[in-house]
Amino acid sequence: MTTDQGLSLALICATVLLFLSGRLRHDIVALSALIAAVALGLVPAAEAFEGFAQPAVITVACVLVLSR
Repeated sequence: MTTDQGLSLALICATVLLFLSGRLRHDIVALSALIAAVALGLVPAAEAFEGFAQPAVITVACVLVLSR
């Protein structure tokens, strides 16, 4: 197992545990995991936030805002 694989596995496990614990809001956990992946060099910084520009993500965010 390479270092990147080990770091990715550890990050995924920590993220799942934080999701399951319910101590933090889900959006905070997800954003923290993304920032940690960038900080660890697992995701290139230039590509880290490209997913937020997808129409599906924007639609879900709008639905969540409207339902609140």
